[in-house]
Amino acid sequence: MNFYSFANKENKKVSPARRINIFMFVFLAFLALVITKLVSVQILESEKYRIIAKKQSQSREIINPLRGVIYDRNMNPFVSNVYRVSVIADPYKIKNPDSVSTLLASVFKKDKLEYYDRLLDRNNSAFYLERKASVSDLKGIDTLKIDGLNVFKESSRYYNNGSIASQVVGFTDLDNKGVSGIELALNKELTGKEGYMISRKDGRGVKRPDMNYIQKEPEPGANIILTIDKTIQQIAEEELAAGMKYFNASRGKAVVVSVKTGEILAMCTYPTFDPNNIKKEDSVGMKNSVVSDIYEPGSTFKLVTASAILEEKLGSPSDVVNTENGTYNIYGMDIIDSYPSSSLTFQQIIEKSSNIGVAKLSQKVGAERFFKYARDFGFGIYSGIELNGENKGYLKRPLDFTPGSLEFMAIGYQVAVNVLQLTMAYASIANNGLLMKPYIIKKELSPDGTVLVDNLPSPVRQVISEETAKKLNQMFIGVVERGTGTDAKINGVNVAGKTGTSQRLVEGEYSSSSHNSSFVGYFPAENPEIIVTVVIDDPKNGFYGGKVAAPVFQKIATRILSYSGNTGSLNNEYMYVKSESKEVPTDKNQDKSQSIPNLKDMRLNDAVEILNEKSISYEISNYDNSTDQKGVIVSVINQEPLPGEKLDNGKKVKLYVKNSKVDNDNYKIVPDVRKMSLRKSINKLVSDGFTVDINGSGEVVDIYPKPGTKINAKSKIILFCKNENK
Repeated sequence: MNFYSFANKENKKVSPARRINIFMFVFLAFLALVITKLVSVQILESEKYRIIAKKQSQSREIINPLRGVIYDRNMNPFVSNVYRVSVIADPYKIKNPDSVSTLLASVFKKDKLEYYDRLLDRNNSAFYLERKASVSDLKGIDTLKIDGLNVFKESSRYYNNGSIASQVVGFTDLDNKGVSGIELALNKELTGKEGYMISRKDGRGVKRPDMNYIQKEPEPGANIILTIDKTIQQIAEEELAAGMKYFNASRGKAVVVSVKTGEILAMCTYPTFDPNNIKKEDSVGMKNSVVSDIYEPGSTFKLVTASAILEEKLGSPSDVVNTENGTYNIYGMDIIDSYPSSSLTFQQIIEKSSNIGVAKLSQKVGAERFFKYARDFGFGIYSGIELNGENKGYLKRPLDFTPGSLEFMAIGYQVAVNVLQLTMAYASIANNGLLMKPYIIKKELSPDGTVLVDNLPSPVRQVISEETAKKLNQMFIGVVERGTGTDAKINGVNVAGKTGTSQRLVEGEYSSSSHNSSFVGYFPAENPEIIVTVVIDDPKNGFYGGKVAAPVFQKIATRILSYSGNTGSLNNEYMYVKSESKEVPTDKNQDKSQSIPNLKDMRLNDAVEILNEKSISYEISNYDNSTDQKGVIVSVINQEPLPGEKLDNGKKVKLYVKNSKVDNDNYKIVPDVRKMSLRKSINKLVSDGFTVDINGSGEVVDIYPKPGTKINAKSKIILFCKNENK
């Protein structure tokens, strides 16, 4: 049954005209939309789409500059630029991996499967198959049009002399960025400035230079001229390597310096490496240990005490010292002479390298003056050499001295130096007491030859008087003529120098079977021009500096003299022409009295101890007895006169102090671990929360800070143990 009914309606047909009208309306609407879009694209937003089109078809191609060349002082290139082959592959685009692998294997002389397996790996997009490979014959691979394979040439560094001066020159990575040596230190100067060109893709996607744009040419890097002499460098490296093998040593260092200018003529470490052929095991030889490694110098550090004694007029070369028949016990520790004697003159003490004699002389000098002369010679501070990674060493402040510190530092223990610091200190003696700044960059030149930087000799300070320097010079001549350095003698040329032998720390303890052997010497002694330092680490065939390092010095020096063309004097280019703007004036009548030390921020007890040691009267402002109570620290906040000023006769130093309460929760009492074994002492201190620094081996004879001192719970405790010194 139908609930709804509709009357039949006549079906009306749509007329063709109406259909045409509907179609025209839709068409015109679409045409209007297209026209509107065209107007927008080509007129209203034309610039926007022009930029988009350029981005799609154009690209900015970087043109890398040639890296600057590094020369020796005689313009012999240590490094130059060559072009090597690189290959980038895109596995998605390579249609025939098998044939491409075969082709690459024939060019680069490798296994075909090495390339084939990588080309089948579709998980990676474009990657390097080869990077800066050295290929003599490309067999036309660079001219073939292979989809997905890009073969091109890249600038790369080539080290012309292989391992010679490699630790000084350094090397670059695959992107031509400096990694070590001069390549790293002057990376910015050597790199230059990038250029660029605008490329446009054609319909096939092939890039071509866009001639509508001017190409910006890259600017090559600056060229660097070193103070290094390639021949002297080679001599030093060859003789050091020969000495290392002969004495069966683990490592060695040598440096050659112009006395009057401070120019580094050679600097080398053994083992070394070839930057053209770097191997995994070469990492040991890449470090420039002359500046980066520090060590306890032993007897070569006796220079400090000897200089202070003569400069302060505390003794003369003829003074006699009781040398205790070879064994001297101080604060429970033995100082031993290798050549025992009941007594020696000051001159003989230096010639025979008497530890006991120098230790006793250091007691005349005192901690403050000893520290002053050591610092003035350049120990414990950076030398200023233009190489990265210099270690400034370790020089205790008088405040940190403990019983025995002065005597043991005087013979080269409890102090750490690098080889360049030691060399420059002795060079100042050879240079009439004037310390020079060492430098290794002679000039920096633009690509067209314009001098950008021209380094000149730079005096640092007059460490000692010319008179004192001449006396020391005679002492050091005696070392070579009659003392421990006779193996450094050179026929026809007078040599001055000093030997050094020190025990090395092995697993935290001084070892009687492992040593550092050293010799530092200069020549001709009557007018020194060249100084050479040789340090041999852990020699097995002998260990005394005079028997291990001195012979290596002698061979290096002899060959340098032969290279110079005579046996009496060297080339004048190593002589120092004084510069009025940089010369340090010397006042022969200068006041030798001590200046007021810097006492600010010291504990009051320490400041008073220093003043008493220097026999300086003092008074303390705003101080009362209540500051002596437990849990309170009294420290100096100011002083009059100021540090460095002179104190008039009859005047006193005025100290201003303040009281600071100690937070007992964060402070602990230093326990007394003296006369305990080293192991028990360490266990005790570490369990109490302290960190430990060890000097010596065996039984603990002293500790700093003193037992009973209240200090921060995480502070460092220094243990001084018995050790034998030679």
